[in-house]
Amino acid sequence: MDEPVNNAPNDLEDIYIAYRDQLYVCALAVTRNPSRAEDAVHEAFRRLLGRRPRAVDVKAYVFQCVRNAALDEVRRRNRPDAALQDGLLDLCPKPGEALIQQEFADRVAQAIQCLSENHREVIIQHLYADLTFAEIAVIQKRPMGTIVSWYRRGLEQLRAVLQTEEVE
Repeated sequence: MDEPVNNAPNDLEDIYIAYRDQLYVCALAVTRNPSRAEDAVHEAFRRLLGRRPRAVDVKAYVFQCVRNAALDEVRRRNRPDAALQDGLLDLCPKPGEALIQQEFADRVAQAIQCLSENHREVIIQHLYADLTFAEIAVIQKRPMGTIVSWYRRGLEQLRAVLQTEEVE
């Protein structure tokens, strides 16, 4: 009997190549600093080298390791950095739209700062790292209903902050 074909990468090198941008964004959601996010990704892979993850879902396991390394980075500094603007909302607009899109990206990045840590992390992981709610639930070791609820409430709060800014 043939084994089912699994197209998901299982080797750490393959996972890094396939998901490095998403891993970086997940670390950035926690650290709020581009260089610390890179350090967290590298630290996670340094810890993983020489080990063969026994997890059923190696991708989720690697994302958990990166998140844990990012949390360690924040703990070492006793607080996350203040700004997310650099590196997260890097849009590649047409020249005529660049200023408008950059202003909007800056407003969204500032508004994201107003969210709780849980809401911010889930929104960034889902929207910018393209992770599913199920993947986020595994990474954060939370029920999927909690993740979906945090995402929905976070979007509502984000919308309210952005609308308040428009009125002012």
